[in-house]
Amino acid sequence: MHVAGLTNKGLERPRNEDSCFVKTDSDNALLAVADGMGGHRAGNVASDLAIAIAEHFWAGFDRSSPLSAEKARSMVRSLVLEANEQVMAEADNISERRGMGTTFTVGLVCGNRLTIGHIGDSRAYLINDGQIKLLTRDHSLVEQLIDSGQVKPEEAKSHPQRHILTRALGIGPDPQVDIEDLEIEPGSALLFCTDGLTNMVGDEEILAAASKQSDPQLLAEALIELANSRGGFDNITVVVAIGIGGQES
Repeated sequence: MHVAGLTNKGLERPRNEDSCFVKTDSDNALLAVADGMGGHRAGNVASDLAIAIAEHFWAGFDRSSPLSAEKARSMVRSLVLEANEQVMAEADNISERRGMGTTFTVGLVCGNRLTIGHIGDSRAYLINDGQIKLLTRDHSLVEQLIDSGQVKPEEAKSHPQRHILTRALGIGPDPQVDIEDLEIEPGSALLFCTDGLTNMVGDEEILAAASKQSDPQLLAEALIELANSRGGFDNITVVVAIGIGGQES
């Protein structure tokens, strides 16, 4: 398995409020992206705190024995909840940081099993056999409007309320976290990203780029360059893992 993570300020924002983390030891990997809430105080601090929890988790990850699916789900949930506690504690302790928050999407790969913890509108994709599949659900007002039939999916990217989140770290002490797990076919690729990519680049375009590039670093660079070529209106973060299960896709 080969991995890479890249974050870019984009062309319009004064600072980068995104953060990311990715590490692998061949059989296992941890991927994480966080997007500090725009318009709130210290969004970059919130995303950095969430990613620091992911780094700490990976540093202490016990690889000595197989990890059951149930245990993996519990560990990933605890990771996300700990990140929320850290963001809230920082906001409580420093008045200038009150109201800060962040999305957080993290994936633990153990062999051919992926466990995802997700809150917000950053995304996780699975790419395999010429297809791309969205593994997460956006926790946003626009997603709710789509579900209720008030907004068409093709209108979402330009909707004036597209940046309003319904869930994020830092909003409250007991966040609702989506936990998903699935078996991944050997040779698959994973792509985690913030909405600075997906608001500019469509899923099929991501798939087309992935089909042309087997180097995760070069793929991340190509996707960020594409988002910036479309205006780069937001921070852009891409984390990629290629060749899960020991085979390159």
